[in-house]
Amino acid sequence: MVGALSAFPNMSGNVSRVSSRSARNIAESFAQRAAHFDQSRVFAHENIRDLFDAGLLSLPRASKELEGAGSLTHAQEIIGTLAGGDASTTLVLVNHYMVHAAIASRDGWPDHLAEKLEAGNRDQAALINALLAEPELGSAARGGLSGVIAAETHEGFRISGRKAYVTGIPALSWLLVRARTDETAPRTGLFLVPAQASGVRVVPNWDHLGMRATHSHEVVLDDVLVPHDHVVILREADAREILGHVLMDWNAGLLGALYNGIVRAALSWTVDFLRTRMPTNLGKPLATLHSMQDAIGEIGIALDLNDALLASYARAVDQHQAETVQRLAAVIKLQIVDGTSDLTHKLLGITGNAGLSRRNPLERCHRDALCGRIHAPHAEIVRRRAGHRILLSEDE
Repeated sequence: MVGALSAFPNMSGNVSRVSSRSARNIAESFAQRAAHFDQSRVFAHENIRDLFDAGLLSLPRASKELEGAGSLTHAQEIIGTLAGGDASTTLVLVNHYMVHAAIASRDGWPDHLAEKLEAGNRDQAALINALLAEPELGSAARGGLSGVIAAETHEGFRISGRKAYVTGIPALSWLLVRARTDETAPRTGLFLVPAQASGVRVVPNWDHLGMRATHSHEVVLDDVLVPHDHVVILREADAREILGHVLMDWNAGLLGALYNGIVRAALSWTVDFLRTRMPTNLGKPLATLHSMQDAIGEIGIALDLNDALLASYARAVDQHQAETVQRLAAVIKLQIVDGTSDLTHKLLGITGNAGLSRRNPLERCHRDALCGRIHAPHAEIVRRRAGHRILLSEDE
């Protein structure tokens, strides 16, 4: 596949428009395969090839070179479009984008590693994900020292431990591993590990209700050698801030776009169903009923509000408005990411048996939407942080 990126024009004025059109075409192909990958337990390598061939894997890096392309605003558009085809593949891309956004901005990344990954990302489908969660520790967002240990030697660090929910592992080239040293006063760091390194083993235990095609399996690291020059960052104690603000800012905005895209796909199918479904006792399409118009209108307005929120958030991130970013990220998590399943549940109520049939995409959209609530930071943490700011900040 080397050289396939030539299909992605190097023109600053047109690249945003071209990549958006490519995303729409790819989303249609994704949609045709989504049920197969959801049900078969086969990873969607074909989808990843489509993304690479269209140049969409290198989008965050383009922010330094091409006007308009590569910004969070543009990335949200791409993610929202692709999510309408296959949310699982799109989640793999979300994780890749947020790490490469941090790389492009050099947020905590040394130049030699950033340049290495950028070059690899141009030449092949070199996907990366940050390995943060652990079976015992749970989500890194709740704090606590990692149970994955990095023991320093003259060669570098020897890493051992277990990571959970490694989304997209069958297609990953790089693992960004959060681990702690075995020192008396441990340090926490991010270590760059090739996915095919000796000592890396996948435990194929992902069997969830939703996002089934993400293959978010566990990964065991057994005495994996990481040279000193592949240590991204290493700091004292818990150091949750080692991830940097760029990665976390993009995570919030892209997850919002992903889950909003799921609802838009669910709504699109429901609209088609209501326009074509004509019960014999009614004699006209369900879409003509005022009750249906009211229900669909409510969901459409909710999605329009989500779009406005995501646009405001992306502008704040692109313009480095830190306080606004912090506040809107909380709203995105609770309103969009966590609220997605409520909207798809309403659509199931409208469509009845047809919506629950596995022949149709609505039931898969709902199952995928249910996964929104498990993404960090969890709702109670978001509410607590907001309450602390309101109650204890002198600026309020």
